[in-house]
Amino acid sequence: MDATAYLPIVLYVTAIVVLGIVGWGAVRIVAAARSTQRLADQLYATVPGFIERADATLVTVNAELLRVNGVVSQLEEVSDRVTSTTRAAQEIVEAPAAAVSGLAKGARKFFEVLLSPRS
Repeated sequence: MDATAYLPIVLYVTAIVVLGIVGWGAVRIVAAARSTQRLADQLYATVPGFIERADATLVTVNAELLRVNGVVSQLEEVSDRVTSTTRAAQEIVEAPAAAVSGLAKGARKFFEVLLSPRS
């Protein structure tokens, strides 16, 4: 037999193999599409709950930040009061010390003048 007699058999076998590969590919594409659909359904079911929980968390964080802001404001007020009290106490302590110092300088000058030899 010559080669032309085997050509239809080779073509039929090749066509059957190609059709098998195409069929297997179609089955895999359908399986991938179903898997993708299941994943999308799960995401659509999960995302709204996740968003609600994230929103609740953000509300809680915002409330805590407001509370911390209140505490910091109170600390600033206390710090300002302590500073003004410290200044007042410092003035109270420094005023007598300055008076005593001035009195001591005056007394020293008095005694210097009194005890200095007159020329």
